[in-house]
Amino acid sequence: MTDARSTFVDLYTQRTPGSLRLYEEARRHLPGGVPGNAGFRPPYPLYVDRARGPFLWDVDGNQYIDSLIGGGPHILGHSPPAVMDAVAKQLSSGTSTIAPSPNNLVLAEKIRKHMPHMEMIRFVHTGSEAVHMSMRVARAFTGRQKIGKFEGNFHGGYDNLLVSGTSFAGPEERPVSLAEGAGIPQSVLDDTVVLPYNNTDAAVALIEEHASELAGVVVEAVGGTWMAGIVAEQRFLEAIREVTARHGILLIFDEVITGFRVALGGSTAVTGVTPDLVALAKTIGGGLPMGAFGGRRDVMDHVVTPPRDADDKRVTIFQSGTFQTNLASLAAGIAMLSELEKPGVYENLEETGEQVRKGIEKIGANLGLPVQATGQGPIFGVYFTDEPVRTIRDVLASDRETAGTFYLGLVAHGIYITPYHLGFTNAAQSQNEIDQVLEVCQRVMETIKED
Repeated sequence: MTDARSTFVDLYTQRTPGSLRLYEEARRHLPGGVPGNAGFRPPYPLYVDRARGPFLWDVDGNQYIDSLIGGGPHILGHSPPAVMDAVAKQLSSGTSTIAPSPNNLVLAEKIRKHMPHMEMIRFVHTGSEAVHMSMRVARAFTGRQKIGKFEGNFHGGYDNLLVSGTSFAGPEERPVSLAEGAGIPQSVLDDTVVLPYNNTDAAVALIEEHASELAGVVVEAVGGTWMAGIVAEQRFLEAIREVTARHGILLIFDEVITGFRVALGGSTAVTGVTPDLVALAKTIGGGLPMGAFGGRRDVMDHVVTPPRDADDKRVTIFQSGTFQTNLASLAAGIAMLSELEKPGVYENLEETGEQVRKGIEKIGANLGLPVQATGQGPIFGVYFTDEPVRTIRDVLASDRETAGTFYLGLVAHGIYITPYHLGFTNAAQSQNEIDQVLEVCQRVMETIKED
């Protein structure tokens, strides 16, 4: 262990004895002492008591500026009054029904207003489900079996999504499918064509080679969990759009993170590239569980709309669920998007995100540390390397040990973020919080530099 990491471990453990006690008890009942992998961090997880605005408080009473914001859904900060009021009002009138609600239509119309290419929309529970169902739609519509996905892109926790994420094999120009963890069937790997991210010529060549087998190609326009903040190059996205359209392959934008975050219209508004299908989550639920998938009317109507009568012989997909009409999430989502539509919100998010990215790089440069800050809008990622970071291979070639020490230093000094994850600014943050984030980054990198 480096001296800097040891310093941060000592500070973290001194501040968080209550979290350690809970961890020792929780690990008897919960694998790793956490409800999901994202909550685990060495030396032990931080247990949170409450969250409001740009802050959260741990069980020991320590306040943190929350740069993770629950992995992304709280773009207005925690518990924004307009959203909480809408949820409170809804709770007295029910929480969920399988029967449709008028608010299904209200939220769909709000999404379509800003993403007109989502001509028809279905609501689901999570981002993983939204991407999964988009892939099912692509297979049903095209009659083809395989899905193209890009090395390093994260699309959720289902079997057919966990391929070639934080590991790689084969040359960059022809990646080999690898299971992302145990329990992934070989059949999933066989039905996945792994493509190189931000390598336009090689990606196009592989799509051309497998065109007759590919139902869809799914891509993150800004790298998420595994490629924090790495932005897809414009030429790359345009080329992927052209080759998929030419071969009748459905292009799927995974906008679980970027949707209603980089712009009201998501990545299409930023890049001008229009996909056939889109997967959304996080922001559209207003901080509660909610996902959505949708896109071209001819695609959605043909394979998602249930058969209308006995004479309707279309073979459609199955898509349904107990919480398909989650009344609380719908109310929260409508309130959230209404707040995001107000003037100045996205200008502020862009400005604060840019301040953090530029500030981190400036600190690194002044200290002589090789630091790069990636991202778009309010998204930022931090890498310790002199080389350009464009792919997961670049990420894994960077100094991951120093990066892990940096992230531990942040949380030890009151900035909450999980190791290696992308960070976010949010609309509840004032200039004071942005300044504090950069002050802590300065302090942490000074300690790393001294080491």
